[in-house]
Amino acid sequence: MKRLTALVVLAMVLVVSVVPVNAQVPAHESALEWLRQTQEPSGGFSNGFSEGADFGATVEVILAAVASGQDASLWITPQGNSPLDFVRAEVAAGRASDVGDLSRALLVAVATGQDPRSFGGRDLVAALSAQQDAATGMFAGDLFKHAYALLALHNAGVAIPDSAVRAMTSQFTEDGAWALFGGTEPGTADTNTTALVMQALVAAGEVNAAAGALAYLRAVQNEDGGFPYQNPSPWGTDTDSNSTALVIQALNALGEPMGDWAGSGTDPVGAVMALWDQASGAFYWQASVPVANPLATAQSAQAVAGMTLVNLPRVGAAGAQPVAEAVVPLMPASGFDVVSGSLLLMGAIIVLVAFSALLRKKSSAREV
Repeated sequence: MKRLTALVVLAMVLVVSVVPVNAQVPAHESALEWLRQTQEPSGGFSNGFSEGADFGATVEVILAAVASGQDASLWITPQGNSPLDFVRAEVAAGRASDVGDLSRALLVAVATGQDPRSFGGRDLVAALSAQQDAATGMFAGDLFKHAYALLALHNAGVAIPDSAVRAMTSQFTEDGAWALFGGTEPGTADTNTTALVMQALVAAGEVNAAAGALAYLRAVQNEDGGFPYQNPSPWGTDTDSNSTALVIQALNALGEPMGDWAGSGTDPVGAVMALWDQASGAFYWQASVPVANPLATAQSAQAVAGMTLVNLPRVGAAGAQPVAEAVVPLMPASGFDVVSGSLLLMGAIIVLVAFSALLRKKSSAREV
């Protein structure tokens, strides 16, 4: 009996030693907690560069929430406003009028399970579709907004026009990527436009065309695994979280294993995580600017959560809670995770049962 008691105690010690008490919160969830603390009275969020709520930054925060399976409509300020209220009010007031803002609003409507044909009193699908130039096939004056528009329409279930696809494939630069204002001139391509165009091409079924820019991305990738806006660039080539997050989305859209992008030991996700301030939960824009940034935090959270703009996750506003993909948190000190802990727990139980059976067998033998 004493041996059995000792075994029970040993098993309990083993269980306690492998099951984390305070498992690390995933970075994207910590980022959302920090963002909620910065919410403006209107329900929106600042971009970190100017005061007051910014439309684009608020959309990025909503998408980050959706990427983590959260319903941003429940993020209510003391004044009674949510991020969705802010976006809807901007749309209703006619302030979301250009291609970029129409696309953002449409993505929000789709991602939060609302009707994009009746959001804020507007038919966003019709309004955005009407922006295409019949002569050029372009939806905007730059390829970034053009690609964004195509991704918005795709997520709304609208077929991407062939003319819009040709507008992108015909402007492949000599460097093997895409430039903000189009054209084929070498040295003009940038990672942000390229990553967004790649996702738009994947959405249009042009996977090979999108993959054509992988060589460019490898050429401009930094040794820390991250990406700058451009390389070379007169403004510097340090890794920034926004650019790296967009590239991660493009790589995920193509099914590229992140391990294949760790030539110097760190992959793009690792590069973004290096810009995460664990103490606050926020992300920095660059390592040389260690200041929490709302826009960088929102876009990084999307990338770390594995979201792409090709197929947005959906979280119905104030509705059904979807089953989020399980995240296995690491223990800060030991490196064990919940799965490992569970397996060791099962092992401890098996050992306990085996020893108990052995003791019973020996006890029976003595009685005989």
